[in-house]
Amino acid sequence: MENQDNDRSVMVSVLAGIGIGVLVGAIAGLLFAPKSGAEIRGDIGHSLKDLGTKLGDLSHQVAAKVKSAVDSSKDAIAAVVETTDDGSEAAV
Repeated sequence: MENQDNDRSVMVSVLAGIGIGVLVGAIAGLLFAPKSGAEIRGDIGHSLKDLGTKLGDLSHQVAAKVKSAVDSSKDAIAAVVETTDDGSEAAV
């Protein structure tokens, strides 16, 4: 359970870091590189597209970790059930 909380905390930190990085980059680009409105909109669009890609990749990684945790939990529960079906006591 503690491991899941740690994984969740890491995921939130990564998402926050990505979001803050994109915002800071976009603001810095607007302030320090005078461009036309079309160029700025294009740059912001590219930044948002990159953010979407990174979030998609992160969501696949999180889904894989969750699936792995669920499979491990199922195996552990099956082992406990099998042990108790044999008539011996399970140490939970």
